[in-house]
Amino acid sequence: MHDQNSIKGNEAPEEKYQRALDLFTESVMKPDSDLRGCAYNQDCFSELMEIREHVLKYLKTLKEVTHHTHADESDELETAKLIAVKDRIDIETKPYTKWR
Repeated sequence: MHDQNSIKGNEAPEEKYQRALDLFTESVMKPDSDLRGCAYNQDCFSELMEIREHVLKYLKTLKEVTHHTHADESDELETAKLIAVKDRIDIETKPYTKWR
């Protein structure tokens, strides 16, 4: 993650939200060798990576749902589909299952 210049001026709340969502997604994707080493030592590395994948999928749905700045009826339909997919993922995914 490389810090950019500060942003000044009037921005829509949607733009700020998207930028914050992008930064948070980067923080989840960024390898953290200390954290991964601790997870390996505590025998929960697979679970950590599984949780990471769940979080990335969820962040993707947030990005897709909030991405419409001038929404019309088709955008609302797409948003409803994405929410349904997110709900299905939540139901179908068993939390903290072992990969081994």
